[in-house]
Amino acid sequence: MPNAKYNLTLPNKSKLEHPGASLARIAPRQYHPEMNSRFSRHVDRDEIVAIVSELVRHDTTNPPGNEHLCKEIVTKCMRSLGMEISYYEKEPGRTNVVGRIGSGDRSIGFVSHMDVVPPGERDQWNTPPFEPTIAAGRIYGRGTLDDKGSFACAYSVCKAFTAEHPDFDGTIYLIAAADEETGSELGIIYLVEECGIRFDVAIIPDGGRMDLSIYGEKGILWVEITSLGIQAHGSTPELGRNAIIPLAELIAQMKSLDLGAQYDHAFDGWTMNIGTIQGGSSANTVPSRARATIDFRLPAGITKEQVLAAIDAKASLVRAASPQAEFSMSVLHETEPHLSDKNSVIIRSFDQAARRLGLPMKYETFGGNTVAKNLFFAGITSVVHYPGDDKLAHVPNEFVIIDELAVGSVLYAETLESYFFD
Repeated sequence: MPNAKYNLTLPNKSKLEHPGASLARIAPRQYHPEMNSRFSRHVDRDEIVAIVSELVRHDTTNPPGNEHLCKEIVTKCMRSLGMEISYYEKEPGRTNVVGRIGSGDRSIGFVSHMDVVPPGERDQWNTPPFEPTIAAGRIYGRGTLDDKGSFACAYSVCKAFTAEHPDFDGTIYLIAAADEETGSELGIIYLVEECGIRFDVAIIPDGGRMDLSIYGEKGILWVEITSLGIQAHGSTPELGRNAIIPLAELIAQMKSLDLGAQYDHAFDGWTMNIGTIQGGSSANTVPSRARATIDFRLPAGITKEQVLAAIDAKASLVRAASPQAEFSMSVLHETEPHLSDKNSVIIRSFDQAARRLGLPMKYETFGGNTVAKNLFFAGITSVVHYPGDDKLAHVPNEFVIIDELAVGSVLYAETLESYFFD
């Protein structure tokens, strides 16, 4: 891996900042708390950069995923550690790679994912999204942070920890999973529920930031609202019933949707995003059908039934003003909110490691969903933490700071030491 070639182009830094995005102005961190740890001598920044660069060059946009493109790279990493390696595919090409080292009863898993979200509008990228670019201590490209950089960090952790503790009494799993960005049905859910992959606790490098760990996640509810009308010629609209107009009226009503404040205040409330609107086939045809999809992020205490009832109440207001309005609702996707026990052994171990390094750490909940949720409902408690900043995930000109991958490597290695030995 250290000899892998990667792009050392050093473009003008200002051109790497996507328009209007203050996030891309974040300067490389100047702290190096990993220098206080003996694990730091085993962290090879050049090797980490090479691994991230190799992975990013493979376009694993999901859909379709094609995580198999990363199989040989992650296999090489795992093999260099002496891991036992297994491959699992629920569908062809959707490869999960699982590395395992150690044989002790106490176990821990690192779960990163090899799929990435689409790059979006290419004109908002200042470098090719699948050609890694190194500049100002950062690696730019789709997946550099989410979550290929995190895999390189997790590999570096395992390397550093086993170098210091070659005969540790425990078992470590290093997982390069598929399908995280679209629900993990072909990834961690498949591995846990169908393949029997189990470990006691987990570290998920896929949320939060260097000084923030996530211990709870809101639930997701995707609702599709369909408005029905009657098709007619655009020159005689009175002979039809336009489906778009009542849908637009309902969407306008949604601005004042109220779900109340009776929820677990470990969360910061609920959110709503109207994500898509579709309707009509041509300007000269009265549309008979229109749809909108809405993404709700819900704290514990607000239920799906509450949301659907609140939407229906708004639909009733529209129907009262326009009696011919006709709506239907369906749920496209849902997950439950969860809160991990902050006194669990893995969170205590993680916090002890951060304290040893003098690294400030806060613990919060957020609206994103990671595989920690799937593991939680399977009885596995996780620490969710990024060796970076989750506000940089999914944006144009995504990047990861190389120093932070190194700091994360040492932080997680210190966590392993606390977990296995304290």
